[in-house]
Amino acid sequence: MVRVIAGKARGRKLKTIDSESTKPTLDRVKEAMFSMLTPYIPCNQVLDLFSGNGSLGIEALSRGAEFCIFNDRSKECTKYIKENLKTLGFEGQSFVYSLDYREVIADVKRKGVAFELVLLDPPYGLGLAEAALCAISEAGVYSGRSAGEMPCVAVAEHSVEEKMPEKCGAFRKIKEKTYGTVGVTLYEADGSVVR
Repeated sequence: MVRVIAGKARGRKLKTIDSESTKPTLDRVKEAMFSMLTPYIPCNQVLDLFSGNGSLGIEALSRGAEFCIFNDRSKECTKYIKENLKTLGFEGQSFVYSLDYREVIADVKRKGVAFELVLLDPPYGLGLAEAALCAISEAGVYSGRSAGEMPCVAVAEHSVEEKMPEKCGAFRKIKEKTYGTVGVTLYEADGSVVR
C-alpha cells in the first residue's frame, strides 16, 4: 500500500497499479528522498516526469509545493494519477501528461515553464534518469540563481547498478545514497539559466 508520508495529505492512501511494469517507490526510500529535499520545499513548480501513480509529485504537493506537472506514458497510470489528485484535492495544483518524456520537456519549454524541483523515477536499467536530466538541462526548463530564484534541484531514483554522472549539463551531483538495491541521487543546477 502506498501512502503520503507528510504534509497536509499525510497518511492518505494512494491508488496504484498492481503490475510488473510499475514499481511504486518504497516508503523508506521516499522518506529518505524527501528528507534530502527538505531545504528546497515548499517551492513553486515541480516536474514528476515518470510518475507511475503520482506518489512523488503528490508528496511534494502535500509538503507545500504550489504546482506539479505529472507525466507517465501509460494511460492506465495517468488514470490513477488523476484519481489520486482528485481524491486528495490537488486537481487545481496539477497538470497530467501521458507522453514520452522528451515531448513533455519540449512542450513545457514552448510554454516557458521553469521548474524548481524535478523528480525522476523512471524504469530501471535504461539510462532514462540521466537522459531526462540532460534533456531538462539542454532545454533550459529549470530555475536558476538569478533574480532571487531558488536553484533547481533534481532527485533521481535508480538501481544501484546504474551509476549516475557527477555532472549532467547544468546539473551537478550534490548527494548520493543507497537503500538496498535502490540508489537516490540529488543534483542542483549550478548556474543561472538564460531563456
